[in-house]
Amino acid sequence: MVWDEWQRYYLAAERQALLQQFPGFDFFNPLGETFVHGTYVSNTGRSYGLRIYLPAGYPEECPTTYVSEPHPLMGYTQPIIAYGTSHEMHTWATDREGWVKVCTYRPEMWSADISIVKIVRKAMLWVTAYECHLQDGSPISRFLMDA
Repeated sequence: MVWDEWQRYYLAAERQALLQQFPGFDFFNPLGETFVHGTYVSNTGRSYGLRIYLPAGYPEECPTTYVSEPHPLMGYTQPIIAYGTSHEMHTWATDREGWVKVCTYRPEMWSADISIVKIVRKAMLWVTAYECHLQDGSPISRFLMDA
C-alpha cells in the first residue's frame, strides 16, 4: 500500500495525537498493511491486544478493529468469536483467524472526522463491556450505547 502525500500528512497528525493520548499504542508497517497496535490493561488488570487496520482509502474508509489477545477471547459460555456478526455482542464475523472483530463504527456511519484516538477509546469501552459480560453473561450491547 502506498499512501499519497495528503494521507501521509494526515497519518502523521493522527500518530502524534495517538502517542499523546495513548503512549502504549503506535502505527506499524507504514508501507504495507498499516495498522495501529497496543496493549490495553483494563481496570481488572487484564491485558488485551488491540489492533486497528487502516484500509487504502483511509481516512475516507472505515478501519477494522480487533482484539488480538488473549487468544482465544472467551465469553461467558463460549468464545466471543463464535457469535460472528452480532449486534448484541457488538462484533462482526472475523476475517483474521482467532481474533475478535469489534464493531467500533459501522462502515455506513463512518466519517473522515473520526480519529484513530476515538477508535482506540471505543475499543477500550468494548473491552470494559466485555468484562461486564463475563460477570453474568449479559450481552455486550447492554453496557454500550448505540451510536
